[in-house]
Amino acid sequence: MEQIIQRITNELRNAYNAEDEGKHGLARVCARRAAGWAIQYYLFNNGIDLQSSSVLDQIKYLKLKRDNSPEIQIILEHLLVKVSRDSIEQDSYWPLPDVDLVKEAHFLSEQMLGEAISIDV
Repeated sequence: MEQIIQRITNELRNAYNAEDEGKHGLARVCARRAAGWAIQYYLFNNGIDLQSSSVLDQIKYLKLKRDNSPEIQIILEHLLVKVSRDSIEQDSYWPLPDVDLVKEAHFLSEQMLGEAISIDV
């Protein structure tokens, strides 16, 4: 377990650092990756093997479970949101500007692992 916690911690640290540097797209990618690894660990420990290494498949599977707390359910929904583009000429943008996906992924990872994850940035 120590190895997966370190892996998730490093990825969350990368997410926070990217966010601090204004690289919000990279921060969201790192946040999804960390959350995905935590979900993968959670599913494995609960005897669920999806036969897929896709983070998105794992997030979608967990989202379909009916016993998630409302907070976890919302975070899972946010993790699945893609960037938007109003027209081909415009840049893409994150359609949920008030959502901090990095903090949500951090919280979700702690819930999936059952322990706190300390990040020194």
